[in-house]
Amino acid sequence: MSDQDQTSKVFTGGGSLEGTSVDHFAAAIKTIRAALSGARPNLAADELVHRVQTVLEDVALLARCAKTKCLITYTQAIELRGHGNPQNGRWLDEVYAYAIDPLGFPDLTMLVVNRATRQPSPGAFEARRAKLSKIHIDDIPAEQRRCVWFVGYEDVLGALDPVPSKYQLAKILTPQPAREREIARAVSNALSRIAQAGLEKTLKGKEYEGSLSRPELTALVNALWDEQKGRCALTGQAFDERSDEDGGAQDDRVSLDRIDNRLGYCEGNIQLVTQFANRARGTQSVDEARSRLVQFNQSCED
Repeated sequence: MSDQDQTSKVFTGGGSLEGTSVDHFAAAIKTIRAALSGARPNLAADELVHRVQTVLEDVALLARCAKTKCLITYTQAIELRGHGNPQNGRWLDEVYAYAIDPLGFPDLTMLVVNRATRQPSPGAFEARRAKLSKIHIDDIPAEQRRCVWFVGYEDVLGALDPVPSKYQLAKILTPQPAREREIARAVSNALSRIAQAGLEKTLKGKEYEGSLSRPELTALVNALWDEQKGRCALTGQAFDERSDEDGGAQDDRVSLDRIDNRLGYCEGNIQLVTQFANRARGTQSVDEARSRLVQFNQSCED
């Protein structure tokens, strides 16, 4: 039996393969295994299988919190895991590094919080951010909401059971604004290009050197949206925030454009453009694309 088969067979993290693609679930295991192997190449085969199973169960637990739209305390998390110490957050470091980031999820570790503040422990937060996602402490509430709004967990992990009410510290019921929905869609599209739908590549960012994680990319795109006043960097066209169901124009919806196509989706190399402008630019320089698009718009107006 392969390592992947063993992990699939013993998966008990509050999820099941029902309703998901077995290929996607297997690819998720492969992604976690590759991330672990890359970071800890000397792990024995049996230990690697055990750690993959643990990380898989932990990410499923956090995804259950997101699906249930709730925060949980460190103590409640340990009770749900069935093992560990509430004073030791190393498991959160590992689930972020080996599952959340490689799979392209929002930073689900933000859902495990102190009872009083409803945020992660400040000391642990600052220590972890030095080596994991670079979310600023002021961005925690926004990232918690994004965890709840994200809809792709079950596509990867299978059906997820809700967290029992007795373990729920608080609910996050804020509806997702249109702007946030559009930014999440654009970021997901960019991450899909980076990692071929987030599942087929074993290590994120291989073809797009220096690309940011979902939490970092989302925070950056929100800042760029404000900086560009919700308009395309190449044409000045306002982004259409309407969904498909509401009659939104695909060509006018926001997308992420790499200024230098030799680099990844990283700070200083991203501008927000409409989907039409992104396709029209192709491999042209930014100045050339802007000039041609302006000429095109003028000809259309004439």
